[in-house]
Amino acid sequence: MKKLRRWLGLEKRSEYVNKHFDTANFRSSIYMSIVIIVLELWMLGSLLKRWIEGDPTRSKAWFAAHFTWYSIFLVTALCMLFFAVFYLKGTFKKRLPGNIIMVIFSGVALYFGISVSYSDYTRGEQILCFVMMIVFVVGLINWRPIISILASSFVFVLFYVMMLKAPEVEMTYATKVNFFSFWISTVMLGLAVYNQRLTEAESDESLEKSMIIDDLTGIANMHYFRKKAAEILKEEGYEDKIFLFLDIANFKAYNEEYGYDAGSLFIKNLAGKVENYFKDDLYARFSDDKFVMLTSKKGVESKAKRLVTDAQNSLHTAQIFFKVGAYAPTSEDTDPAIACDRARYASSTIKKHVDHFYCEYDKEMDDAFHLRQYIVTHLDEAIKKGYIVPHYQPVVWSNGRELCGLEALARWNDPIYGFLSPKDFIPVLEEYRLIPRLDKAIFEIVLRDLRAGIKAGKKVVPVSVNFSRIDFEDSNIKKQIEKLIAKYEVPSELIHVEITESALSLNDKTLKTTIQILKSMGIQLWLDDFGSGYSSLNMLKDYSFDVMKIDMVFLKHFAENEKSKTILQSIVTLANSISMETLTEGVEEETQAEFLKSIGCKRLQGYLFGKAMPKDVLKEKYECF
Repeated sequence: MKKLRRWLGLEKRSEYVNKHFDTANFRSSIYMSIVIIVLELWMLGSLLKRWIEGDPTRSKAWFAAHFTWYSIFLVTALCMLFFAVFYLKGTFKKRLPGNIIMVIFSGVALYFGISVSYSDYTRGEQILCFVMMIVFVVGLINWRPIISILASSFVFVLFYVMMLKAPEVEMTYATKVNFFSFWISTVMLGLAVYNQRLTEAESDESLEKSMIIDDLTGIANMHYFRKKAAEILKEEGYEDKIFLFLDIANFKAYNEEYGYDAGSLFIKNLAGKVENYFKDDLYARFSDDKFVMLTSKKGVESKAKRLVTDAQNSLHTAQIFFKVGAYAPTSEDTDPAIACDRARYASSTIKKHVDHFYCEYDKEMDDAFHLRQYIVTHLDEAIKKGYIVPHYQPVVWSNGRELCGLEALARWNDPIYGFLSPKDFIPVLEEYRLIPRLDKAIFEIVLRDLRAGIKAGKKVVPVSVNFSRIDFEDSNIKKQIEKLIAKYEVPSELIHVEITESALSLNDKTLKTTIQILKSMGIQLWLDDFGSGYSSLNMLKDYSFDVMKIDMVFLKHFAENEKSKTILQSIVTLANSISMETLTEGVEEETQAEFLKSIGCKRLQGYLFGKAMPKDVLKEKYECF
C-alpha cells in the first residue's frame, strides 16, 4: 500500500521536495510558454492577414472567436512566463499564485489542443496540436501521478467522444488503437517523469541534509548556521541580535569517567535542551561539546542561565561547568564565523572561573582577539622573516655549576606588536593546531646554530627543544626529525626532546611508539613540568623518559614551607630508583640550589643561572655556539 501511494503521488512530500518540483515546473513552464507565445503571435499574425485580405470562407464570428482564444492563450502564456522568470530570480517567493497560473495555463493549452485538433480532424487532418499540448502539459510539467492520470484520462475521453460524434467522419479501428496507445503512453510518461523527479529531489534533499545537519545531534551544523545567520542579519537587522557560544569546561573528564558513548549521549541530550530553550532562534552544533546560537538580546542572559542550569542538573558530576560567551554584531555584514569566534573567545576568558557562566565580548577582549588573529595569520611570515627565534636558557650541573645544556625557548619580536610573550602566542597556536609549524622552525634553527658552533670549533652542549602533543599526531615526525638532523649533520646526542606532562594525559599508543622510535635514534626524551598535573605517577609507569624536569611550583614559598623540601627529596629519590635523572626548574635563590644539590638533583635551571637569552648574548657569557 505504501509503494502504491508513493507510485500515485499520494504520500506526503517534504517542503524541500515540493519546492524542488515547483522550481522544475516553473523552469519547464518558461520553455513551454516561450513556444506558445511564438506560436500564438504567428497565429494572430496569420489570422490578421486573412481578415485584411477578406477570406470569403470565414465569417466575422469565426474571426472574432479565434482572435479571442489566440489572445487568451497568448496572455496566459505571458503571465506564466512572467511569474516563472521572477520566481526563479527570487523576486516572487510564494509559489501558490504561480501554481494557480500554471493550472490555468495548462487548462487553456489542453482546450486549445482539443479545439484546434478537432477542427483539423473534421477536415481529415492530423491531431498534432492535441498531441503537442498533451506532451507539453504532461511531459514537461510534473504533476502528482494521480492528478496526471485523472486529468489526462478526462481529456482523452472527452476528445475521443468528440471524434466519435464528429459529423461525416468515421473513426477507423487503427485510429482508435493509436489513440488508446497514445493515452497509455501519456500516462506512463507522466508516471516516469514524476518518479524520476521525485528520486532526484529526495537524493538532493538527503545530500543537502548531510551538508547542513550534524550527524550526532540531528540539529544544524556550522555550514548551515553561517549561511542562515548571514541571511537573518541582512533581513531582520543586527541591532537586536546576539551570538552565543556554549562550551563545556573539562568535558574530557566526563568522557574519561563515564566513557565516550555516555559522553555522546549527553551531547545529544544537550542538543535537545538547546533546541528547547532556543526553539524560535537559530542554533547549531559548533564542534565536539560546543554549540552556537543567534538570538535576541532581550532576556538573553536569563535564557542562557535556564539552559545551563538544566544541563548542569542532568550531569552526574560536579567537575563539569558550562560557559556561555556572547558577541553582539556591529553591522548587518558581520561575518557569522568571526562572530562565533569572538563569542567563543569570551567564553574562554571565564573557563577557569567556576562562579561565572556568562561573559560578553568587550573592547579589552577585542584587542586580545585581534592579537590572536594576528598571531594566526602572521605566524609563517614571522618565521620566514626571523621575527621568531629561539632564546637559550642555561642548564647547569648542581655540582660545580658548569653549563651542561640549554633549553631553546621561542621568542617573537614583532615589528607591530613588539615583544610577544610566549603566553600570548603559544596557547593560540596550540588551539589552532599551528604549533607544529613553530616547533619545526625552532628545531631547525637550533640545529643550524649547533652546526655553526661545531664548524667554528666552539663549545657545544646539548639543547633541549619542546614538542607539543600535536607534533606527535603527525606520523611523519620521525622522518622530519631524521631529515633535519641529517641536513645539518648534528649528532643526535646533542638533541633532547621535551614533552610536557599534560601532553601525556591520554594513554596514546601512537605517542608511546613515537617516543620509543626517537629514543632508538639516540635522542633523549625529557618529561617536562613534572608535578604540574594530576597523573604524574601514571606518566612514570606508562612512559620511559631519560630526565624528569621538576616543575618550579615546588620552589614557591620554599623557605617557609618545609613540605616542599620533603616532597622534592621524595621525587628525586623516586626518579633515581627508576633510573631517571632529575632537573629542577625555577631556581632563583642560592639556598634552593644548595638544597637541590644536597638531595641529589643533578641539573638546575632558573634565573639564578640566567634567563633565556639570544644566541649572541649566550656566546659572550658562555663562549658557546
